[in-house]
Amino acid sequence: MEYSQYKSNAELKYLARTQMMGRFGLLIGTMLITFLISFFCSSILISGNYFVNYLVSFIIQVILSVLQVGTTLIYMKSSCSMPAQIGDLFDGFRNHFSTALKIGLLFTFINTVCMIPCDIMNMTLLNSADLMVPEITETTTLNEMMEFYSVFYSIMGTYYLSLLACSLVSFLLRLVFVPAYYIMLDFPDWSAMKILKKSVEVMHGNKLRYVLLQISFLPILLLSVFTCGLTLIWVIPYMQMTNTNFYLDMMSVRNKNMNTSS
Repeated sequence: MEYSQYKSNAELKYLARTQMMGRFGLLIGTMLITFLISFFCSSILISGNYFVNYLVSFIIQVILSVLQVGTTLIYMKSSCSMPAQIGDLFDGFRNHFSTALKIGLLFTFINTVCMIPCDIMNMTLLNSADLMVPEITETTTLNEMMEFYSVFYSIMGTYYLSLLACSLVSFLLRLVFVPAYYIMLDFPDWSAMKILKKSVEVMHGNKLRYVLLQISFLPILLLSVFTCGLTLIWVIPYMQMTNTNFYLDMMSVRNKNMNTSS
């Protein structure tokens, strides 16, 4: 398959902006409900026992991953000009629960394993004397305060760099499974294993295109920092709709090539 056969990133984004018209309320509602459910579930963690919290958090993430099926369905319907409703968000629990749970288990496992270094570092930092604000007295000098903040920012900088590195590794490992939920909706009778194998096959030759598409969103994501995250209300649905168009375009080219070769 030739690269020129695919729509450009600009074309995929233009399609996404067009498809979002008239459906913005539904897409925002989908995002906010998902966020509120995730926030509520995270608030029920048992305090005082880190390892129990870790296990409960893992289970919650696996279950919540099923919501991604419904989110994917809503965006698939929106991109294809089909009627969609907020109730579609729970489609994974009604129709594809077992398959969605298995796929979500894989995604959560990959992410959890990749984040172990950051979790260990986080536990260490919580008990680190270097991050405890020193008591300010009349004898405290400016140099002592400057030294504390120098150590503090050095440690936190290292932590956030580690967090970025772990997140990047997790992203790269899950890259071959990007179309999994889309494929599951297109082929609802397939097993989780068959869906994952098909996902790897479909992403062959398309991984770099997908990475470059995600990188192209960095400017508007950085802009969100200066708006206190308010623009994310539009940016997140925009990204998800564009990713949906990426999948549909990828499959369209694939099907055309298969028909031509036959």
